[in-house]
Amino acid sequence: MIITLTLNPAIDETVEVDGFNEGDTNRVVSIRRDIGGKGINVARVLKELGYEPLAGGFAPGNLGRIIDDTLVDSGIGTELVSFAGETRTNINIIDRVTHAHTVLATAGPAVPPEAVAQLRERLLRRIRPDTWLVLAGSIPPPLGAWLYIELIAAVAERGGATALDADGPIVESVLASQVRPTLLKLNDHEATRLLGSPTDSQEAALEAARVLQQDGVPNVVITRGDRGAIAVTRLGEFIVRAPVVEVDSAVGAGDGFLAGLLLGLTRGWSWEEALSLAAAAGSAVCLTPGTALCRAAQVDQLIPRVAVERVREQSHVG
Repeated sequence: MIITLTLNPAIDETVEVDGFNEGDTNRVVSIRRDIGGKGINVARVLKELGYEPLAGGFAPGNLGRIIDDTLVDSGIGTELVSFAGETRTNINIIDRVTHAHTVLATAGPAVPPEAVAQLRERLLRRIRPDTWLVLAGSIPPPLGAWLYIELIAAVAERGGATALDADGPIVESVLASQVRPTLLKLNDHEATRLLGSPTDSQEAALEAARVLQQDGVPNVVITRGDRGAIAVTRLGEFIVRAPVVEVDSAVGAGDGFLAGLLLGLTRGWSWEEALSLAAAAGSAVCLTPGTALCRAAQVDQLIPRVAVERVREQSHVG
């Protein structure tokens, strides 16, 4: 089973403009609203690809009920804990000319201790040796990276696996602890900030992933936008070349990539096969507007256009 965790969900309001002019009036071309949050996005892509995930996390207030109802109506099971307060709303501004993406992100409501205890109990009773828990996105106040650290340790104790996809300070805190996720997914900008050195070339990205693996993370994947991705894993190192697509919006592409990767690994596919599905799913997300995600038919069409090259047979770890 794949369980996704979204501690700080959102209603994403996406506004598209033709040429964004800061400090001036901008004419809106289109506007749409979607449920959002990295873990929720991963769950939605998994469902689109024919897998039934479980979406866990917090969903406070009336907007939280909308998120829960929307997921259930789409056939996704939930373990969402509600509490007083309101789910945040994010405003995404997409420039259709430059494809620049500007986010106005609000903070989530403060989470009470009883909600944390309830969510932890409900999640951990689901963990089995074949379970992946996806720890994705930001953490609302007054919580911190310690919650991810506790969950990574607890899942490992139960024989499950964890995938971490979060911003730099959270990853830094996890790496400063004694626990390690099974899989760490970063984009090249996040890897650069984390390690303090550029990862703008293929070899630099590979070396960054090797450094993180040597620090104890068994599997490291760094996505590189239209330049594909690299993966340093227990079973070897890989370069992924993504298909060339006409980008409508890249919002959620990394979440689509992670969903495809975990789906392939859960199915028992090789890393080459799983990375091909991942790159196709991430690229397919780019074909859809705003915060909309991919379509299964588009993913299937893109898989043959992905190239995955194994560059090293065996990793340094495990």
